[in-house]
Amino acid sequence: ADIGAAQTLLPYLGRMDPLSGLAMVMSGISPSAPFSDVLKAGQVPENSLTGWFFDFLAFALQGLPASATQAAGVSFMMREFFAPGAVMDYPKGGSGALVDALLRAVEKRGGELRLRTRVEKLAVDKTGRCTGVELKGGKGLEARVAVLCNADVWNTSSKLLPEEWRPKVRGSSLDVEGVPMCPSFMHLHLGFRTEGLDLEAMGVHHITAADLQAPVDATDNLVFISIPSAIDDTAAPKGYACLHAYLPATEPYDAWAGMDRRSDEYKRKKEERAAPLWKAVERVIPDIQSRLVVRMVGTPLTHERFLNRYRGTYGPAYRAGIQSYPSPQTPLRGLWCIGEGSFPGIGVPAVAGNAAGVANTIAPLEMHQRLLERLRKAELL
Repeated sequence: ADIGAAQTLLPYLGRMDPLSGLAMVMSGISPSAPFSDVLKAGQVPENSLTGWFFDFLAFALQGLPASATQAAGVSFMMREFFAPGAVMDYPKGGSGALVDALLRAVEKRGGELRLRTRVEKLAVDKTGRCTGVELKGGKGLEARVAVLCNADVWNTSSKLLPEEWRPKVRGSSLDVEGVPMCPSFMHLHLGFRTEGLDLEAMGVHHITAADLQAPVDATDNLVFISIPSAIDDTAAPKGYACLHAYLPATEPYDAWAGMDRRSDEYKRKKEERAAPLWKAVERVIPDIQSRLVVRMVGTPLTHERFLNRYRGTYGPAYRAGIQSYPSPQTPLRGLWCIGEGSFPGIGVPAVAGNAAGVANTIAPLEMHQRLLERLRKAELL
């Protein structure tokens, strides 16, 4: 804590619940301990339906079961879920609408988004300060304040970090030696005719479990299905709908490593591994095959290629109570690693919180306070 933190927190002390988190502290459970410790303290039977639900919730949040997911994150999510009037927000226009909104904010403040601008390397001077980035083709961009790197930790360490600096960052947040890795994904992206279907009654989200007795992170067990068209008529043309189904970070990369994406072997493998997804989708829409107009299958190699993810991974698999996420601050001055590789970890809420925290750390205190005041006046705080 520092004086700046105290200054930004002071106006909100009156709104804070002084008993918030007290029960967890009194029970001797650390917020960074596994959420399974909270379940044990609450005497929730591990093999009960309630126990399974919390295990699933932890897995849905960060790709790990309750025995490996930090208590703080799941506890916060539970409080949000069961708050009076709580709803699940969905952006009309999908995730693309969020991207557009963020881009408008960036451009409004003089920023610029550059597409097809591949970063080859981080530029680091002799004193150990990250001064910018080197782009493919030889050009460079100089940082005025700092470099915020959203690449995964493995690509940052093995590809972006200059070779001469790699031995000097061992034991730091840039050292990936021994960092555990979540598996990858299988995806189905479908477009289909809706004649005779009641999309509104069908609902937007479905989750199927092949075996409730199996671990939540077992291969082929859980399938997540999203049908945005059920609530958003801009997601597909009239008379059609779109659907996304996926195996959530349970697909091993090794089974795909080295495959030629243009080969018959790869095509056969895609069809074979998509079978659990089709089975799950057909539980929701039994005649989906006869309705199809668009059909795309994604694999760990799809993740690796299009998302620049090392081995198509979801991110680090740090186990609560055993390991912890490193700080986004790195040993190289001026370089911050944002994203799922640093605290508080995997998942959109965690990554957004990470980036906001770094931005507020870099920005002057006065700017931070002005933004908080705007949020307070808009009744968002």
